[in-house]
Amino acid sequence: MALCERSPPGRDRPGETLHPGIEPLLLELGVAARLPEVIGARHAGIWIEWGGPRRFEPFGEDTKGPWQGFQVWRADFDAMLADQARELGVELRYGCAANRVMMSDGVVLGVETASGSIAARVVVDATGAARWLGRALGLQTTTHSPPLVARYGYAEGSCPERDDAPLLVGDASGWTWSARVRPGTYQWTSVRFGSRAVGEAPAELRILRPLGPERGADVTWRMAERMAGAGWFIVGDAAATLDPTSSHGVLKALLSGMTAGHLIAASLANKAPAIEISNAYSAWMAACFATDAARLRSFYRDVGAPGFA
Repeated sequence: MALCERSPPGRDRPGETLHPGIEPLLLELGVAARLPEVIGARHAGIWIEWGGPRRFEPFGEDTKGPWQGFQVWRADFDAMLADQARELGVELRYGCAANRVMMSDGVVLGVETASGSIAARVVVDATGAARWLGRALGLQTTTHSPPLVARYGYAEGSCPERDDAPLLVGDASGWTWSARVRPGTYQWTSVRFGSRAVGEAPAELRILRPLGPERGADVTWRMAERMAGAGWFIVGDAAATLDPTSSHGVLKALLSGMTAGHLIAASLANKAPAIEISNAYSAWMAACFATDAARLRSFYRDVGAPGFA
């Protein structure tokens, strides 16, 4: 098994806030014991100021106590997952960009890279917004929202207001998220609707020292027409993208990858026809997207955001 990664390891990327529901997945992946090494903070919920007074919304609780989300530094979190994959025998190839998909009679057989061909019984696309395999296969991608661009950045210093829990502030003009991701380091993400498409850091973080440049990401809602086929699967944002207010993007990315892995194993063991497995996966992904998109539309309509009728 090989994993091709175009970018070098350790790059920054958004997605530091992890929903408590991710914990069972990390346990199944065998990295729960290492998780404390990458956690920068934990919190029992988030502050929300969404077209009304600010309120605290807890994640929930059970007999063991309140559920707690995670704040992680993504470079460390990703390295933890990569180390686990390597220990399980996965060959990690960094600086290895896929150039062309190898096919025969409509079946994907591998990929061509700058360093040579990689034959595979199944190719899994986890390229996120790049959607490499979908583009290579000519799959149509449907847009389900107005254009949305997230700006995000980091700051160093002290902001006691954000140390206890993250804050989401939204109105008809857009929204801003801010959180402590590790001691002395804070992250913010901002989306603005309509013509004012450039987000900005919240006032409470502007007085801190910027950590690196601001960055941007296209977070327009999109879904591929199909997420699996003969010899291929598409997972995470490469299959379906929602903006960060969906609140569990990393969880969904891991869950889709793990589900694809279980289905691939079933297909290779001939436990079910490959076409039925790929159709079931596509239907499941589409249903998850539809559910989350409906919830987000309602969320945005509550503050009068344009384009979400």
